[in-house]
Amino acid sequence: MNGRKENDRLRPGRDPFGAWTTCLKEEQAAVLNTLLELSPSPGLPAGVRLFVPENGEPLGDLGDEALNRLAVERARKKLDTLHPQSETCLFSLPGGRQAEVFVDVNLPPLELVIFGAGHDAVPLVKFAVESGFKTVVVDPRPAYATEERFPGARIIPADAGSWEERVIIGRRTFVVVMNHHLERDQAAIRFSLNSAAPYVGVLGPRSRRQRMLEELERKGITFGEEQMARMYNPVGLDIGADNPQEVAISILAEILAFRNGHPGGFLRGKDKIHQLARR
Repeated sequence: MNGRKENDRLRPGRDPFGAWTTCLKEEQAAVLNTLLELSPSPGLPAGVRLFVPENGEPLGDLGDEALNRLAVERARKKLDTLHPQSETCLFSLPGGRQAEVFVDVNLPPLELVIFGAGHDAVPLVKFAVESGFKTVVVDPRPAYATEERFPGARIIPADAGSWEERVIIGRRTFVVVMNHHLERDQAAIRFSLNSAAPYVGVLGPRSRRQRMLEELERKGITFGEEQMARMYNPVGLDIGADNPQEVAISILAEILAFRNGHPGGFLRGKDKIHQLARR
């Protein structure tokens, strides 16, 4: 059996709500399904729960095998998306029955990894930390990569040779490359595009990016279509930014738009302010 199918075996003997509270404390990704109503009701009380962690086996039981299976499938789909929403779901079951289940999603804070500790990284880190991102600054220069310059961020004073061991980039990690140094930027692009990062922003004009990609190609390093689709350059929304603070706002706005599945355009003329994100 593959790992996911093994993980989908239910363990009804443990407390799903206890597992959920632990997940909240430890900032782990998971879904808690709570039965609100099953009709026609077989006498199963509302409030029974099924906990589905991102890594591990589901715990609990909604009282119906078909419902358990559908709830686990829905939970897995939500955990596979970048910005899932908690919602009440209506499941159709065999025999004409229907179940109303509240699907509560918890994700750890999103992470922003910034390669480069130059002066223009300072406002980006500040705004990212204030927006709730777990923010990491990677730069080999000890005079630049300091906690005093980047309060609230984790500092990794490392060069490219130690990134594999020290820099962790997952599928909920956003990356911005802004070393202002061709060789370090090339190394950061290579490292980031070979990771699971869904978004890799590269500071600078397209001509500079092209030059770096051509230099990497001369070294035998190329990227596939899927990897290139994750690279954003020039980075940021087009708001006419012309100083480090405005550039930081532009970059963070693009990251938020990407995360939320929105194009990042004007709200003017929109019938609704809070549009549903793309799925």
